[in-house]
Amino acid sequence: MLIFEKRFQQRLRISSALRFACLLTIGLTFTVLVTVSTVVAQESSAEAGETAEQKPPATLEDVQKLLRGLDARTLKDRDAAEKALIEMGPSILGFLPEVDANTSGEMKVRLQRIREQLQYSDIETFFEASKVTLSGKMKLTEVIKEITKQTGNKIFLEGEQAFESVEVDLDEKDTPFWTVMDTVMSQAKLRVNMYAAEDGLTLVAGGDEYSEKGPKAYTNGPFRIAMSSIQSTLQFNSRLPGQLDISLLTSWEPRLKPVFLRIPMMTVQATTDGAATLSAANAQGNPEVPINGGGSSTQIDLQLARPARDVAKLTNLTGEFEFAIPSERHKFIFKKFGNGARQAEKFGEVEVTLEGARRNNAVFEIRVLAEFANDQGALESYRGWALSNEAYLLDPKERRIENAGWQTYAVTQNAVGMAYLFQINGNPDDFTLVYESPASITRQAVKFELRDIELP
Repeated sequence: MLIFEKRFQQRLRISSALRFACLLTIGLTFTVLVTVSTVVAQESSAEAGETAEQKPPATLEDVQKLLRGLDARTLKDRDAAEKALIEMGPSILGFLPEVDANTSGEMKVRLQRIREQLQYSDIETFFEASKVTLSGKMKLTEVIKEITKQTGNKIFLEGEQAFESVEVDLDEKDTPFWTVMDTVMSQAKLRVNMYAAEDGLTLVAGGDEYSEKGPKAYTNGPFRIAMSSIQSTLQFNSRLPGQLDISLLTSWEPRLKPVFLRIPMMTVQATTDGAATLSAANAQGNPEVPINGGGSSTQIDLQLARPARDVAKLTNLTGEFEFAIPSERHKFIFKKFGNGARQAEKFGEVEVTLEGARRNNAVFEIRVLAEFANDQGALESYRGWALSNEAYLLDPKERRIENAGWQTYAVTQNAVGMAYLFQINGNPDDFTLVYESPASITRQAVKFELRDIELP
């Protein structure tokens, strides 16, 4: 009430000023009007800014209230609730309920529409670097835990007990993940273990191996590219004049989990200290790079034309990688499958069909076909990630039952069919099948540039 009275008094004073201005000359009136308009705009902007800053994050209760609005009696109220949920942003994705057999038709359509729009808007920030805020001298083990907590990136110390007494001194505020990690690795003399099997970033003691003699690593959002080795090769049994072999250690934030990596070699070139340009030896190639099942790094080998003998260094090395990264997993829910009837659910770019279910001796066999509308080349080239999609049952008490085994029964350019075996005691219709799969795959081009690379 006090805020309303204050604003009313402000408007009253402005109105009085305008009435007074009308008694002045036309030129003076124009000046006053401009001044008053500016004041009103500034006050409005300030009030809007204060409102934005004070706006609290959405809570589960906020979301649930609007979810009830999706089933409101009038179309106007249902549309308003859907719009309000979308405006809350991707942070509410975890609050949205899963669609199941009990979800009403319109609620199902609206929930899917809301989830898709929020996930696509989330992609815009998905490829930005995670930020870290840490200050002071801390134990290395504590720093690693805090960075993991702030970014969601799993980080492991190989032989963690050996680092109990190691400390690092940081002064970081909203600093990109890899910038902080480079500082940590430099102070603690660590390096990335490219061959780690853990699902995350594994660091190992590097001793003198982590030094400043090499070129500075290049970071682009959640990606990091560092020099691993370089050598010049002269082939005596070939007509080729030789080549420059370069190995790069390419890392990414563990939360990304890319499934496909390709290098358009026509984008790769280097400039020497003599201003000569070196192109890729196989400029027309687009080689794919295997990605380890675990870890968050891989080695990329490049072949460039061999420079003249008097060249001491490369002033820069540039290029571009193409990553295919799946979105967060979506749960496809199937109930009452005991009669083996087909059921299908589509979400994003993926359609999952329960093609059949039948008892097979002591187990129950359930066939699931996952079709990808736009696989970005990742399914055909690196099908293993699709085979890692999870399928499990929930019993009547919502307890999870893992499958007892599986086999592939269909593989096409954009689809994979899997037959899962489950131990079911009782009526199959009392159980729920859950199939988890990314709803889309996003292709991301990552440019890089390394400078001042000393030649052997």
